[in-house]
Amino acid sequence: MHFNKFGPFWKKKDSDRQVCLLFHPRKKKMSTKEKGVKDRILETAVRLFQTQGYGNTGINQIIQESQTAKASFYDYYPSKDLLGKAYIEFYGKEQIILLEKLRSRSQNARDFIQAWTHILKRQTRNSEFAGCPMANTAAQIASSSPSISEEVKKLVLRTVEFLSIYLKEMQKKGQIPKNADTQSLARKIFACYEGVLQIWKLTGKISALDDLPEMVDAIIKSSGKK
Repeated sequence: MHFNKFGPFWKKKDSDRQVCLLFHPRKKKMSTKEKGVKDRILETAVRLFQTQGYGNTGINQIIQESQTAKASFYDYYPSKDLLGKAYIEFYGKEQIILLEKLRSRSQNARDFIQAWTHILKRQTRNSEFAGCPMANTAAQIASSSPSISEEVKKLVLRTVEFLSIYLKEMQKKGQIPKNADTQSLARKIFACYEGVLQIWKLTGKISALDDLPEMVDAIIKSSGKK
């Protein structure tokens, strides 16, 4: 199992290859003395923003739960906006790492989407999982924080670009229609990903996530048609 400072990213079983998104930090495994102040602040913010929401989490709570002096907090994060931006940056890095892991373990696009769906379903069984941090944070801040909005936008574009590059690789292998616009296809797949998560949040039905592979399969099949 591979660990970074916020917890396990993935694990592989003898008979069942599994990839697990890091975004939900575990309970503290190190003492506050063993962790750097900035790490403690960010880890606490990630946990609280994800479970309570960005708008419902105050700086004082983060300071208290991270066991940080107020002066030290403001040394690293002079404003909540800057901490929110760091939160999205952190999630963005982990999102791309996850997608890279899935790509390396998938034989084709269908396997890739199936594996992604499997992870989403596992996450929804975690009581702390509240859906896509990008969509949740963007909805909560509206237009009140240009810096966070810009970070969310960059992450969306980065994710779509990753999917587009992956689809081009599959296209070269003959798994995607030759005349398909992979950039457009990537945007549609990302839209499906966000959509099934929203349906799950609205209905509470994990089965909504099962629509993702079917939707993507239909989109890929029709992508080469004029």
